[in-house]
Amino acid sequence: MKLTVDESIKRIPFYPKAALYGSEEGWTRLASNENPFPPSSKAVNSILESVLSITRYPESEFELKALLASRYGLEPENIVIGNGSNELIETAFKGMRHPTRKGALVHEPSFAFYSIAAQIYGYEARRISFPGLFVDLDVILGQIDETIRIVFLNNPNNPTGTIFEDGAFKSFLDRLPPEVLVVVDEAYAEFATSKKFPKSMAYVRQYPMLVLRTFSKAYGLAGLRVGYGVADASIASFVERTKQPFSVNMMALIAAKAALSDGKYVANVLESNIRGRDFFYGLFAELGLSFIPTEANFVLVHVGPDAENLTKKLFEKKILVRWMGAYELPEYIRVTIGTMEENKIFASGLRSLLK
Repeated sequence: MKLTVDESIKRIPFYPKAALYGSEEGWTRLASNENPFPPSSKAVNSILESVLSITRYPESEFELKALLASRYGLEPENIVIGNGSNELIETAFKGMRHPTRKGALVHEPSFAFYSIAAQIYGYEARRISFPGLFVDLDVILGQIDETIRIVFLNNPNNPTGTIFEDGAFKSFLDRLPPEVLVVVDEAYAEFATSKKFPKSMAYVRQYPMLVLRTFSKAYGLAGLRVGYGVADASIASFVERTKQPFSVNMMALIAAKAALSDGKYVANVLESNIRGRDFFYGLFAELGLSFIPTEANFVLVHVGPDAENLTKKLFEKKILVRWMGAYELPEYIRVTIGTMEENKIFASGLRSLLK
């Protein structure tokens, strides 16, 4: 049977997925920037206590919105809950449709789904490359014209781990043309240690922006798929209208509320991340490999022309890292910071292959 499909759909690329192996034993998984630790016991217990309620539709999102709003000194009307940040990337495109502005600016390298979602929803994705791997907001501002509706900024940036700083961001917002929404994806914000990391939440009432955060990384709930967006109440309302009803499942909402209450868990995750980051810095210096200092839970490291083959050889040792060919960085790999045991397994495997 032959079914005609629009050419615009045929041009949409598949999202570049890393190999995943479920519950199979023996793999060191450092490819997908996951939290290597089990989630908060409070989150786990909250799920177990509520499991018999899954015959019902999910509870209202209001309680989670209220908790998040209180944390940032905002109102529940400023918060939108999503099925991971990805749903909110999609709803930004749907909710911000404009009669003449059909363009989206995306800096590269960055999270691949921005450009994919733009194509899905009929926007023209205009990509701005930064070969030096550091985002220049002035360059992005200079590319905004009367066709651009949405600008995506990834901070800390995936896959580089770099950030733009608060002063540059505030200056960028002050000069932003009317009718342009800035979507700031801060999925890795909890890991950032720089005192110059932008105070994005303080700006949402003043500027047309949507800040995205997630429970997938620092909170360890990637498998439940729950994220949130923060914006002025008017913007949040338009994004909210384009969501599916009950898009976030009951267990995700319950676990997210519990996870927010466990500050000790998050503090331990972040402390471990700093130790692992410093371990990797020492390893790469020992091996003479250049790398990008990170504000996230991964490190982008330059291993040379044999990067893809090196990734395959690590795979043979059951060590998963991400080759960056799909991000047009064919001489780089990205390594998630894992537990110290996982970090040492990777270090041993890398040393043996680079001898």
